[in-house]
Amino acid sequence: MRFFDSLARNLIRVGGIGTIVAVSTVFVFLVWVVAPLFRSAGLGELRPIGTAATQLAADERVIAASEDDTLTTVWAYTSSARFVVLPGGASSGRGASSGQPGGELLGEFRPFPTAPTAYAFPVRSTQAVFGFADGTTRLVRAAASTEYRNAASMPRNVMQRSVGETFIFEGRVARRVSADQFELHTVQFVADEPIQVSEGAAIVAVDASETPTGPVEASVDADGILRVTRLTKSRNLLTGMERVETETGQIALRPSHSRGLPRWLLLHGGGNSAIAVWEDGRAVRVDVSDLESLKVAEEVDLSADAAAHLTQVAWLNGKNTLIVGDSNGNVKAWFRVPAPSMSTADGMHFLPAHNLGRGPASVTALGSSARTRSMAVGYGDGTLRLFNITSGNLLAEGRNASSRPLSIVSLAPNDDSLVAWDGEFVIAAVDAPHPEASLGALLRPVWYEGYRSPEHSWQSSSGTDEFEPKLGLWPLVFGTIKATFYSMLFGVPIALMAAIYTSEFLRPEVKSVVKPAIELMASLPSVVLGFLAALVFAPVVEGIVPQILAALVTVPFVLLLCAHLWQLFPQGLRSGMQGRRFVLSGVAIVLGLGAAMVVGPLLERWLFIGDVKLWLDGKAGEATGGWLLLTLPASVLASVVIGGRAERFERLLPGATGVQALLRFLLLSLVSVAAALLVAEGLSLAGLDLRGSLLGTYIQRNALIVGFVMGFAVVPIIYTIAEDALSSIPENLRAGSLALGATPWQTAVRIVVPTAMSGLFSAIMVGLGRAVGETMVVLMAAGNTPVLQWNVFNGFRTLSANIAVELPEAVRNSTHYRTLFLAALTLFVMTFFLNTAAELIRIRFRKRAYQL
Repeated sequence: MRFFDSLARNLIRVGGIGTIVAVSTVFVFLVWVVAPLFRSAGLGELRPIGTAATQLAADERVIAASEDDTLTTVWAYTSSARFVVLPGGASSGRGASSGQPGGELLGEFRPFPTAPTAYAFPVRSTQAVFGFADGTTRLVRAAASTEYRNAASMPRNVMQRSVGETFIFEGRVARRVSADQFELHTVQFVADEPIQVSEGAAIVAVDASETPTGPVEASVDADGILRVTRLTKSRNLLTGMERVETETGQIALRPSHSRGLPRWLLLHGGGNSAIAVWEDGRAVRVDVSDLESLKVAEEVDLSADAAAHLTQVAWLNGKNTLIVGDSNGNVKAWFRVPAPSMSTADGMHFLPAHNLGRGPASVTALGSSARTRSMAVGYGDGTLRLFNITSGNLLAEGRNASSRPLSIVSLAPNDDSLVAWDGEFVIAAVDAPHPEASLGALLRPVWYEGYRSPEHSWQSSSGTDEFEPKLGLWPLVFGTIKATFYSMLFGVPIALMAAIYTSEFLRPEVKSVVKPAIELMASLPSVVLGFLAALVFAPVVEGIVPQILAALVTVPFVLLLCAHLWQLFPQGLRSGMQGRRFVLSGVAIVLGLGAAMVVGPLLERWLFIGDVKLWLDGKAGEATGGWLLLTLPASVLASVVIGGRAERFERLLPGATGVQALLRFLLLSLVSVAAALLVAEGLSLAGLDLRGSLLGTYIQRNALIVGFVMGFAVVPIIYTIAEDALSSIPENLRAGSLALGATPWQTAVRIVVPTAMSGLFSAIMVGLGRAVGETMVVLMAAGNTPVLQWNVFNGFRTLSANIAVELPEAVRNSTHYRTLFLAALTLFVMTFFLNTAAELIRIRFRKRAYQL
């Protein structure tokens, strides 16, 4: 026996220690995955990539530059109207003989017979647009390509190269990727045919955007005419000939502005709005959605400082957010938001949403990331800063060793390096794997592109890289709290009352059937409950919303009314039917539901203008009905308290005790309804309305459905633990209370329940944990929309459901992936602190119970 005792003790000890270790391991793993989100970004030293400057004329400057995806080649457009291709950062510094890359010119492309008068290099576009003195524009496409060759096809001297080595071969950057394979990288350029957009006037500003229907060009000529041209390309399947159709609209800018011609012209990504910008900061935004009727939408001042002039403007990825830099080093981000009451021609306002602060010198270069919301900013003293526009955070900062101004800054396609020009090409490594993540962006309101104001939002992905990720965790935390609140609001009262009734009033033979039946409810899988909620309950409830609201009143009223009528029956009859009270209670509930089916439509016509869904939308009707729903429970509670303490009440109603109780119940019910209606009418007349907060638009899958179904899931757990706690109270306490003249109900409420409070509280907390971590029910029945509304008729998204939906699709170690693990860590911490607080309260209740 001693051996088995020792074995059991050690097994329990090992199990306890193992549980602690397992939970701690989960916590450590979550922290390990999440920690890189908050690691500071890094910017490497700016270093030259060979002797590229020797390949350019003394007075030739670089206007635009970019790297390919492999970082092996750099292409640039220069002031001499030519494109040049040079070895990139990944291939520099390897030597200078036998075809090794240094700064040698790999190729050049001269597409124009005359130098352009205007040019633009759109973000994420493989093409640039150029304007000319003869009023024409041309598109030029740059395409990086990679060719793979087997080692057997390469010369013998090349076979001596080691794996990973980069070198020049046949005028291309080559790299040996394995013992049997080489890759050759190059950049090619193709120029489209000229398009005549202006009759004789030189183009002074130009921009272009790619749209699903084809490219859109915008230009301003020397006469101050802004033109927008939409190009639609079609190819003949039989001949292979490509046909280009153009549609043009124009508007004169000179009458709307007295400062001469604009310095920049910027076309939105969708091609529906163009912005002409002058160096003094004034900007005219033109609505170009209808080419037959271009109109000025608004004029704004982009300058952050009256004493400064603009030096650089550039689109962020997506061409919806405009980054503006001035001579004092200020950098701001502007984008369009819906205008109130359509106060502009296109119903939009152009506003400064993010202020990135002031730099050490004038802004000389802007370079947008092609895949994130990051922007590199170069300054006149050689300083380089990397910002994330969504969060407004400074990610990293560096300084050019030569202190020369950076006139060109270009982030590599994968954001792992950048190329700049300060008289020669320099490159720097970039280490910013999670630029969107910060405590502010995750937990505080953020002003997202196109939003009226800063908001909490979760929208982690979209179809393009131009999308702005919205990774606010608060909507998910709020959804978890909302689901738990409504579930516990429904489940806790039912479970506790059922436990008290079963323990204190139900006959043992009935209890032996009822309790196991309720406990079996806990075995229902969550996915089954979610399926029933989404496909059965939600459509049914949608059709009987008034009846459901009425049932919240009629079912308790009929139950209490039947209880008072039961007291009027003769004692002998009541004794004979004592065993059927449970069945009679079920009959009373059915009667209450039947009454709700009758009363519901009447209430809908009386309080909700005959259509409760239209009323919930806030489009019609007064707020009285909503306030009545909220104030009636409080009014009933107040009436019960007042009626229970009115000792003179029974003397005012002569007759039998049962009749007095019935009349008192009916009178208090009438007073409760009248008081609630009076208060509701007063609040409505005061202009207060619950619609838009606790009440709102009806969505089929909503918190009401989840509260009922998830409450149904937690009821068995709370019930069985609470009933066990109540049944464990010693019988001598009950016997002593009854012997002193207390009724069974008084004994249950004043003796048994306080003594079992620690167990009851534990039951509630176990049910709470079940509700907090529930996944499938809320995933299938809550609409899965991350909104911040307490509206019981609206949906939500919880932390657990969000993890279940998005983690399988998240790219491993991406910002989205790690943020989902942060959601899991948040849920872990919430549960931990909740359980810790619950245990402290439970211990306090147990100490008080021991004192009894």
